Amino acid sequence: MTICEVYVGDLDDPGFRWDDGDWNGNVPRPIYDVFPIVGGHYNKCFHRWVRESCFECRQTDFGGWVSRVTKQQLADYIEFCYGVDPKYADPDDQGWKHLTERLKSVRRFVAGLEDQKIYALVATEF
Repeated sequence: MTICEVYVGDLDDPGFRWDDGDWNGNVPRPIYDVFPIVGGHYNKCFHRWVRESCFECRQTDFGGWVSRVTKQQLADYIEFCYGVDPKYADPDDQGWKHLTERLKSVRRFVAGLEDQKIYALVATEF
């Protein structure tokens, strides 16, 4: 079974190289918890958002893609992916409560990020 994750990463991670990485674990380390699942598959929305938004995105690892983004672009990504997912529309749905709580936590984290800093939005699968 493939495990897919999307998270905010640290572009200054000394183990990550934007150019000429070794493709074996070459993704920035996370600076917060992974985003909750969206639309039945973590990475589908990530790749659609990158494609439709025309953001630069590089495959830096066999199973890793990285896009450089600002705080506002991270907020836009969250709205793009989760704003249309019906599972996140009902905060009282007990079946998805743990995921809606995680999404609230991710939103609070993103809101607290520096406005002008560039972050990594990372999608991995392994």
